[in-house]
Amino acid sequence: MEESTFFKRSIAVSPLGGIRIACFVKQGAGVLTPRRTLPHFTLVYVVRGRGAYRDALGNRADVEPGNAIVVLPGLEHWYGPPRGETWDELYLVFEGPAFDLWLEQGCFDRSRPVIHLSPVDYWLGRIKQAIGEAHGDDADEMMREAIRLQELLAEIQRATREDAEGRLMWLAEAKQNIEEYSDPKVAAAAMNVHYEVFRKKFKKLSGLSPGRYRTAVLMESACRLLCDRSKTLSHIAAELGFCDEYHFSKQFSKTIGWSPREYRARISLRN
Repeated sequence: MEESTFFKRSIAVSPLGGIRIACFVKQGAGVLTPRRTLPHFTLVYVVRGRGAYRDALGNRADVEPGNAIVVLPGLEHWYGPPRGETWDELYLVFEGPAFDLWLEQGCFDRSRPVIHLSPVDYWLGRIKQAIGEAHGDDADEMMREAIRLQELLAEIQRATREDAEGRLMWLAEAKQNIEEYSDPKVAAAAMNVHYEVFRKKFKKLSGLSPGRYRTAVLMESACRLLCDRSKTLSHIAAELGFCDEYHFSKQFSKTIGWSPREYRARISLRN
């Protein structure tokens, strides 16, 4: 059964803007309608459970603990756990000229509404710090709250950039290991990562499974080797690690669309 704990519900905000609602929802079901549009910004931080997010811009993403969802005003969206399941979330509803300016200046990445922020305990506490204790017409505290919220958003941006850089470095290392060891499972072991974890992360970041990436690398090498007419197909197959010419030709034809002999003939015609 859903339980909601409100940290803040406010009619008034500072001239810069601020938080209207801050609430922790336990065993929540997310957005209940298939499409929803709001007039304000919403920051949702999921601390338990898994689900998904989608919006009218075509963004779709899996959501897990440690994921923050940034919902922009006027954007049709949906998020939540699978039907019959629940998750726990802390969400903030905020608005104001300061945040409108953030949006106008492109500070919110429309193509990446789901952001990973970990560890969960740190970010849960960090978001609560931004809420503060503004009540009624305490103008000074409301202004400080607007500043704290912008500081939080700036910190989220920094963490997002660092996470993106880390993911790119991990992918580069994974690709290098696949190319070096040929076997994706050996590549995963070299990075001290269980293969299933390695496979899922690699596919999420590159769009290809490790096996398909390995095949693409091999076929790129095959195309380069086929340009050297002094190399026989058997020699190329052995150099690329295939057990024989037949299996090499079958994989090349499947991937490139031409047999190795046809490809070599087309290259000769171009030259």
